[in-house]
Amino acid sequence: MNHLGTVKLETSRLVLRPFNINDANCMYNNWANDDNVTKYLTWKSHQSIEVSHFVLNEWIKSYDNKDFYQWAIVLKEIDEPIGSISVVKIDERIEKVTVGYCIGKKWWHKGITSEAFERVIKFLFKEVKVNRIEAYHDPNNENSGKVMEKCGLKYEGTLRQSDINNQGVVDLCMYAILAEDYYK
Repeated sequence: MNHLGTVKLETSRLVLRPFNINDANCMYNNWANDDNVTKYLTWKSHQSIEVSHFVLNEWIKSYDNKDFYQWAIVLKEIDEPIGSISVVKIDERIEKVTVGYCIGKKWWHKGITSEAFERVIKFLFKEVKVNRIEAYHDPNNENSGKVMEKCGLKYEGTLRQSDINNQGVVDLCMYAILAEDYYK
């Protein structure tokens, strides 16, 4: 793989860019403090702005690593972050990455997450040269699966009691797209 790090990407409505410390208020207010947003995620809602500051500081330190991918999803219309999308796992041996995402509830069902994910998929296949992109969701979070399908990922199966999130031990619905699928 040709790691490039978290480079700025754009779509018609979005800018995907590295976070900066000034994004803490938006992060906290727009998605990270909302239990509805984190219901099926593996991290707890931020209980204070200090938690958002801490997380952002950790990410900012990691931006020097070319294999670190953590984008702020910035809606151009309001020019502020409304969520995040990232590569949460990398397997160099088989050129595989796992992608995760979340956005604030106010922006659900508007195609924003799909737009961000499609742009990240294009970047990962064309520029980073990955072979496989996968993502997964709790079966109770069907809308996340719809995002994956809209972005061309195929459902590959459900892994029983395979993860833990804010609901406890849960099944995972696995989706993936291969480079050969993308280039067809």
